[in-house]
Amino acid sequence: MLPLSALLGFICVVLLVLRGKGPMAAASILLFVHAPLMIGIFAAVQGLISSYSIIATSAATPKPSDVAAGFSTALFAPVVALLLMIPSYSAAAIGTFVRAVFVRDESTDAPSSM
Repeated sequence: MLPLSALLGFICVVLLVLRGKGPMAAASILLFVHAPLMIGIFAAVQGLISSYSIIATSAATPKPSDVAAGFSTALFAPVVALLLMIPSYSAAAIGTFVRAVFVRDESTDAPSSM
């Protein structure tokens, strides 16, 4: 799920940088860049819930290996999400910089009539 969301986010960011116009394009870019991180945070919470449910439902003290899978998910998913977010974030930052520096605004190019 994380790689798919990162790929879709990257494609959407590139399309919005190339074709988007106005402030709504920038707002949409912010939405798509952070999608993998939101899924990673959800996976972290799910991993913690699974670990604590093992602790809560066991009659005796659970073995550390039983609890480790949930904590591993809770620690690993956000790191992977951050790593997968880097290409989209880089494309958004470079694209908006290039558009701000090299693309002229049509409203400022029109000659003023007096």
